[in-house]
Order: sequence, then structure tokens, then C-alpha cells
Amino acid sequence: MGAQYSSLSDIKTNEYVSRFISEEAISTNDPFWNQFLSFSQQSPFTSTYSKLLDESCLIHLQQFVLNNPKTKNYGTLIEVFIRFANIIHDDCKNYIVLSQTHNALFILRLITKYFIEIDCEQNLYPHFLPQDTSAERLSLMTLFVDTLFRITITQPVESDSYSLHLEVLNTLLSLLSIQMCAKEDVLISAIYSIFMHRLDPLLISEFTRTLLEHFIKQTESPSWLSADSFDRSKNDSGGLFKIGQSVASSLWSVVTLGMGSSATPAVAEATVTAIDSTNTLRNHHLANQSIHLLLILSNHFTNDLHRNPYRLALLHFTDTQDTPTNLPDSEPLPWFSIDYHSLYDVLCQTVHTDQSTILLYMLLHRNQHFKAYVISRTNIDQIVLPILRVIYTATERNSHHIYMSLIILLILTEDDYFNRTVHDIKLKKLSWYTERSINDVTLGGLLISIVLRTIQYNIARMRDKYLHTNCLATLANMSSQFQNLHTYITQRIISLFNSLSRKHSKILDAIQQQSKQDNAASVTVLTNNIQSVASNDESFNENIQDLSIIEDVMRMILEIINSCLTHTLRYNVNLIYALLYNREIFDYYRTHPSFQDILQNIDTVITFFAEKVDQLQQRSAEYIKETLEINVKQFPLDRLKKFPDLKFKYVEEEQPEDFFVPYVWSLVHKSCNFHWSSESALMFLQQPLDS
Repeated sequence: MGAQYSSLSDIKTNEYVSRFISEEAISTNDPFWNQFLSFSQQSPFTSTYSKLLDESCLIHLQQFVLNNPKTKNYGTLIEVFIRFANIIHDDCKNYIVLSQTHNALFILRLITKYFIEIDCEQNLYPHFLPQDTSAERLSLMTLFVDTLFRITITQPVESDSYSLHLEVLNTLLSLLSIQMCAKEDVLISAIYSIFMHRLDPLLISEFTRTLLEHFIKQTESPSWLSADSFDRSKNDSGGLFKIGQSVASSLWSVVTLGMGSSATPAVAEATVTAIDSTNTLRNHHLANQSIHLLLILSNHFTNDLHRNPYRLALLHFTDTQDTPTNLPDSEPLPWFSIDYHSLYDVLCQTVHTDQSTILLYMLLHRNQHFKAYVISRTNIDQIVLPILRVIYTATERNSHHIYMSLIILLILTEDDYFNRTVHDIKLKKLSWYTERSINDVTLGGLLISIVLRTIQYNIARMRDKYLHTNCLATLANMSSQFQNLHTYITQRIISLFNSLSRKHSKILDAIQQQSKQDNAASVTVLTNNIQSVASNDESFNENIQDLSIIEDVMRMILEIINSCLTHTLRYNVNLIYALLYNREIFDYYRTHPSFQDILQNIDTVITFFAEKVDQLQQRSAEYIKETLEINVKQFPLDRLKKFPDLKFKYVEEEQPEDFFVPYVWSLVHKSCNFHWSSESALMFLQQPLDS
């Protein structure tokens, strides 16, 4: 509290701040700007400090908003920034102007974010006007965005320019946050219209490429931008922030809340607590903001009608190491190339995060060149294992992340080469797979086990039809390529069917019991109230619905088993053994109309091998499996009835932005190190954040 009071006192006495927010219009050529923007900044980039910064500047931002429609100082500062940006474009080693460019952008970002948080977009237009209002209303803002793009593309990322690059992306995120804070339909947003329709297509393509490059390089942030710098700085005689020796140094004392080595332990603790130590991107701020921008821009318009240029560029880029083929001739954008190897490596390292999962999903689903590259990797376990771990630890994740991870598996299993090779990759013991210690399991076996576990968990607790449909489709795609499944995996397949059959019987008994009660009630005088009858009807309908879902899942599991027996019987002795050992669980369903046909092949296999086993005098598991190994080669495959191959293809929803836009913004809201008030994030008032 003392720090905040001291800061407010400082800012009130700062003549440059007072003049900037006053009723005085300051021209672009006024020497004021060189003095106002000559401060030195070294502060950690965390959400905690962003919140403190917002709070300390609030009263001055409020005054600025009142005066700016008259003074147009916001538009003037944009013009000053553009002038500085042109200078560093010609001389990137001019460190004085580089610092002033950054500082101008830093102030513009604070103001822009505040504008968007407090008002609707229509009321923002007067603030965007330059002092010379003869120009088109938003032409200055278009030039502003264009300049930000060009800085990102042309300026090298070095220790001296890193903070400028980060501030460019922060400012773009602030502008685009109108989508999260919008009080009206974002489809008519003039700000988004600039990004989508008013920029040079070549510039957009290069900007998209540069964001991908930032994400791939994962450049470390300067130490003073990280939260860790807080602890280190307490031992520095200069305090947490090294204030620049400049005319406006007192301004920065205000902006950084005047905090030095005397900062209280409570603030230090809050800072450290606010940073998730497991976040891969915690000190890779440029990469973090780059992927946020990529996801926001590429998911704004997702259908072909609107022709989102960022989405088109992202979904058609090619490999620098290969000659592009089959590019759509009709597309207007120039396609760029990225080193697939580097992109694949960084996705392997970060795919456990929501952001990288979404990016990988988009590339696998839409960029056929990159999908083919991923499928062909001999180390594909490096990207599949983190995805499986996300699904395995589902209780620690948000539901959207689980869905996206499962969909990625479904997309991968559309390819037969993937389905074959995953059974050739042997895995060592995994520390995170704690359910059971299994040796010599393959990547394919682990994938099957975790998907089966997810189905069982979903049926027992969530009853999400969409989730188990995707899980079953994944297993169905793989089923014709099942090879050498571990004993534990085959037992898990049978165990899932067995648990579902028990649940099926329980629900069926409940339905029959309710039917008897309803029949009894129909021949007696009804004394129950209407609410009780309605409650019984609702329970009955739920049971009918649950029974239908259970039967669908049971049917699909039998089809998966049948597909494996039909295509790869000789490579799955453990599955044959599991069927023999649990043959009685199929007895009830042999005459059931939903399962009768598909059980014929399973019965044929069980009968054939049961006869061989019955002839044995020694019945140990090892001896039985040895017998199965010998006789499986003699099994007449022509006895098995042919069914259509199980092949499922993922189809995206017609309006995927309804899912992705709130999801992406929830990640930005949580991870971009900004602070937004809960009242300003209107997108989440109707759709709460999924934590």
C-alpha cells in the first residue's frame, strides 16, 4: 500500500505525465516526446506486475480518456511511434531511438488495453484519430498495425531489441482483445477488419512465418523480464528495477510502483506464486505471445467463405528441406516455408501445453504436408507420449485439452502407416504411468490402454457421448493393425466389455422394474402427485438413453475385436487367450439382436482354439499360449465372416470458431501475463473459463 501511495505521489508531480494527460494538444514535432520517452525500463513481465501497473496508472488513464477526444494525443503518440520505427528500420543499431520506440509502444499498449476494457469499439474510434482528421478514420490505425508487423518481420531479435519485439506482440494482443471484451458482435469489428482485409497479403504471410519462427526458436527472455529476477534483485544494491538516468526517470519510478530492495515479502511471495513453475514457456515470452497471436488470428474466421489469410498461410506452408507439391493454384497468398524438423522438435517439447496442442491439431488436420512429415517420423513416440500423458492425467487438465489430444490421436490413426509403426516402437518403463508396471509394451499398446482407460472413466462418471465416440473411432482405426498386444492390454479390452455388460444388465433391470411399476400404477388409483410421476418418467428416459449408449459402445468393442481377429489373428495370441479365459461373458449376448452377427466370428475363434486347449493335459498359461502359437498358423481364416473395414475420419464442426475462439482467449487470459479485470472479459461471463 505504501508503495502504491508513493507511486501515485510521484506521478502527480511528474510534469511530463501531467502534460501528456492534460487538455493540451501536443504536436508530433514537439521536443516533449524525446524527453517523455527517454526512460529506461527493466521490470519482470508477469501478470502480478501487470495488475500492479494497471492499478497504479488507473487514475491517470481515466483523465487521459476524458481529454484525448479533444487533444488527440493518443493518435499523435502513434505518429511519433511510427516516425521512430522508420528510423530504426534504417538504423537498427540506434539504441537511443530503439529505446524510445519501445517506450512509446509500451505507453500505447497501456492506453489501448484500457480503452478496450472500458468501452465498446464504436466509442474507441475518436481516440484513433490523428490531429489531422482529414485522413480516413482508421487509416492511422491501419498504418499502426502495418508498422507493428514490419518491426516483427524486419528487426533482428537481439538482447537489445527483445523487449521491443515483445512489446509489439503485446500491443497487437491488446488490440485484438476487443474480441474478448466486445460488447457487440466481433464479426463486424473494424479492428479485426484491419487485420483481415487491409494489410498486404505478402506482409501477412511473412508475419505468420515470423511468428512461427519465434515459436520454434524459443528464445530465452532477458533475465530481468523473468519472475526469477525478483529474488536475484533483492541482493542488488540497485534494487529490483534499475532506473535509467534520464529526464523522465521519475516517470518510470511511478510505472514500476517505486519498488526497490525494500519490497515486502508478501509481494515477493505473490509474484512467485503467480508463476506456474511447470509452464514450459514461462521465460520464453516472445514464443509464448507468438503462438497466442497465431491461434487468435487463425481461428477468427474458420470457413472458406471469409478466407482468413493467416489461417490460409498457416495451413499451407511447406518444408524448407523439400519441394512443395499440390499447392492450391487458386489461393492468392504467397506460401512460405519453415524447417519442419525444427517445428516438429519444438512441438514434441511443448505439446503438453494447450497452445501447442491446438497448433498441432490445426497442422495435422489441415496442413497435409506437415501431417505426412509427422507420420513418417521414426521418433514419433516423442510427440505421441506427451499427448498420452495429457490424456492419462485428465483430472489435472481442462476438458478442452483432453478433447483436442484425443482428436489428434484420431487424426493420426487415420493413417495405416502410423497404425503399423506404433507397434514396432518398444517403450521403457514410464514414471508417469502408475496404474500398473508393464514391461515390453509398445507405443501402440500404451495408446490402446490409455484410450480404453479413458472410455471406462467416461462411461462411469462423465457419460460424454462425443468423447467416447472419438476414443472408439481411434481404436477402430487401429484395430486391423493390432500386433503383439501385451497380455495386460488384451485383458483390458475384455475387462472393458465385461464391465459394460454388467452395467448393461443393471440398467436393463432398472428399466424392467420401472416398467412393472408403471403397469401396476395403471390399474390402481393414482395417488402420487404429478411431480413424482414426472420424476419417474425422467429417470426412465435417462435409463433408456444410457442403455442405448452402453449398447453402442459394447457393439463397437466387439467390432474392434472382430477386426483384429480378421486381419491380424496370428499376431495376437494374447487376445485369443483372453477371449478363451473370459468366454462366458459373451454367453448372454449371442442371441441379442444388437450383437448376434458380430459375435459369430468371435465364437468361431473361441470354439476352434477351445478344442485345441481341451486336448491338453497341462493347462498352465505358458503351455496354453505355446499351443495357441502353434495352432494360430493353422486357423482357417475363410471361416470368418467378412465385415466392412473400420475406418473413421475426423470431421470438424461447421462453425469451429464457436469452440476455438473462447478456448484460445481463455488461454491468453490465463497465460499471456496481462491482467484483465473479470468485468472486462465479457466473453467469459456467459461461458465461464474452463480451468
